Order: sequence, then C-alpha cells, then structure tokens
Amino acid sequence: IFKNSLRTMAKELEPEFTFILHPSELEDVETKYELTAESDECLALSKRFGLRAIEFLNLKFKIKPLRRGNVIRLRGKLYASVVQNCIVSLIPIKNTIQEEFEIIFREENHIDRVECEDIDDLEPFFEDTIDLGEIGASELALAIDQYPRAPGISDNLMKPYLRKQDDLDSKPFGGLAALKRKK
Repeated sequence: IFKNSLRTMAKELEPEFTFILHPSELEDVETKYELTAESDECLALSKRFGLRAIEFLNLKFKIKPLRRGNVIRLRGKLYASVVQNCIVSLIPIKNTIQEEFEIIFREENHIDRVECEDIDDLEPFFEDTIDLGEIGASELALAIDQYPRAPGISDNLMKPYLRKQDDLDSKPFGGLAALKRKK
C-alpha cells in the first residue's frame, strides 16, 4: 500500500509540460527553442490552473550564456488561448494571452549572497537542469486573468456586491478614522 501511494504522489508531482535544458551543453551563442504543448499537456495544465481549457500554448525562447560566471539569460514569448469562466455569470470566456518575459539563471552553488547585490533578480538552477516547459507553465499562470468578466457584465450589475468607496468598514484604517472622530 505504501509503495502504491508513493507512486501516486510521484506521478502527481510530475510536471504536465516539460522540456529539460542542460546549461552545461549550451554554446556561447544565443540558442533558440520553440515549444508547443500537445493536447494532453494542455488538458493537464488547464486542470492545474482551474481553466475550462487551454486551446493552444506556444513558447519561443532565446537562451544565451553570459560572460559572468554560470549565468544564463532566457528571453521568452508566450502565446496562448485559454477558456475560463466569467467570475459573475460563469459563462465561458476565451482569452488570448501574449506575454514577453526575461529570466536570469545562475547555478545555485554559484549564488553568493554577500557578493551578489541583485540576488533577487536571479533564479537558481539545480543539477545542470532548467525545465523550459515548467517555466512556460509558470509564466502562463502569471498571465491568466484572475478575474475574467464576460462582455456585458458591467459595474452596475456588480454594484450590489462591491464595497462602497465611502464605507469606513471596508477601508483598512476605517476603524481608526471612526475612533478619531469620537474625540
């Protein structure tokens, strides 16, 4: 029983969309990659992100080792079409996503917190591995509209459910303002 549950857990942790890059195999010139998710990968990612569907996901990468030690610059473009539910009416909405991003990677054992002032700008990579598919999935998750509304769903329709601007209880320091007025 224990072995079966471990297998199930391991299978659940496997990335839905993966393409492993080994930085040690890169040459000193810019390398281009293009990835397109297959239908089963799109289905798995849509479940992961709570979407109705991902109709397509395409990623274009430009990867270049930089002269400073063990640093890799990745520039990417994400193209996707997703179907989500409107947060009000639950009507399916189709959204097209086009995003550009840049990530600077450095091998984790070469990141020195004392020497490196811009450590927050570096992403570590481990064991000579960068998963381009998982990077694309993460960028897609960041680009998805978290509060999609169907056309025709106006603020007037939403008004009864939104907090009023002058409602002191809905403001973070509203209680303090009420105390000040009592003096």
